[in-house]
Amino acid sequence: MIPVPIALLALFYAVIAAASGAAVWRVVIGTSTQSILWPAGWLTLSLSAMFGLALLKPWSRSVAIIGFAALCAVTLGVAGLMVATQRPIGGLIAALFSGMYLLGIRYLQRPSTKAYFGSSEFGIRSSE
Repeated sequence: MIPVPIALLALFYAVIAAASGAAVWRVVIGTSTQSILWPAGWLTLSLSAMFGLALLKPWSRSVAIIGFAALCAVTLGVAGLMVATQRPIGGLIAALFSGMYLLGIRYLQRPSTKAYFGSSEFGIRSSE
């Protein structure tokens, strides 16, 4: 059985996958003129993290940590832009949101969380 915090992380990545999938679709049908690379990259990363976390695959922890680090960098970039455009309260709120991603990274690096990804429910080590 999947633990509730890991299920919530998988759900978080499912929301990101839905948003980036919608952005990819808008580019494909021609209603958006942005490049397809950025939303396609987020779609690939979030889908792999979502399915991997839900299946407790050992590689998914690394993918989720990379995703959280990228989200943290983007959020801190947005916070910097908000401060540069004379909106310090918005920048502060965005900077606080980046702390949420750091908490996700910290949770995924805990030894007790690593144990979920290192073995199956029956105590047999996975071969991946």
